[in-house]
Amino acid sequence: MNAVRVLAYPRWLEPLRARGAQGRVLATFRRCAYVAFWGPEETVAALVAPDLGRGPLSLLAEGVSWASLQPGDPVRITPSCLQAGEQTLDLDGAARWDPTLPRARPDPVQVRRCCAWLVASAPPESLACLVPHLLQGRGPSLRDWHRRALEGALALAAGAHASGCGLLCGLGQGLTPSGDDFLCGWMLALYLQGRPRETLLQHARGTHRIARAYLRAAAAGFASEAWHRLAASLSEGDWEAAAREVLSVGETSGADTLAGFLAGLLAGEGSRPAPPGPVP
Repeated sequence: MNAVRVLAYPRWLEPLRARGAQGRVLATFRRCAYVAFWGPEETVAALVAPDLGRGPLSLLAEGVSWASLQPGDPVRITPSCLQAGEQTLDLDGAARWDPTLPRARPDPVQVRRCCAWLVASAPPESLACLVPHLLQGRGPSLRDWHRRALEGALALAAGAHASGCGLLCGLGQGLTPSGDDFLCGWMLALYLQGRPRETLLQHARGTHRIARAYLRAAAAGFASEAWHRLAASLSEGDWEAAAREVLSVGETSGADTLAGFLAGLLAGEGSRPAPPGPVP
């Protein structure tokens, strides 16, 4: 049995570690694995290689044989270790970190500058293409699924959470679909602005369990270290390095989440998105 160790884990996992819990592996990838622990409510966490950095669900694990982990393998957490399949991850000495975003106040001027930067820098298939439509009522031609996402974003801005989530949840491809990433960004914006998130989270259920875990984390204000740097720097003006770091996540996940975040900030400021209407 290989002995490996956890280098760091999010603070919200501490009660689960203290009381112990069992579960199973949900999904495995080249350098990470998602696990679910059973309890009154299912808890989803991610075991990740150290170079992937601290994320809202992430336990940084060193020495894991990723290829030997399989979906369905049993997992168990105790105060001293985490058992995943045949591997024992030592928890003694692991650093505990707080993924909660600092309560920064992004400068509206810098938010708009970041919007322009995102549109110019993001992959064309991402939801960054919605930003001009939301800000100006016009923009590049949209694919059918982008039109659906724009309709969902406009519904969110109007406070129609049920219809907005219905349009966005599960929309797109990837482990976390683009629409879910957009919703995560929107909820991070609500958190920073101190606006309610419960109703939005209640309606954001039409997707799979890993994406739902990220949505719950975003509603609680939990985000990766790159997001911590971005939230702080948007109030100061020196945000591009942090924004590039956010943008580098996944194929389009970083861009989709950042698009939702900026759109949510603008909606919270009272900037009125363009009214629904024909979209090219």
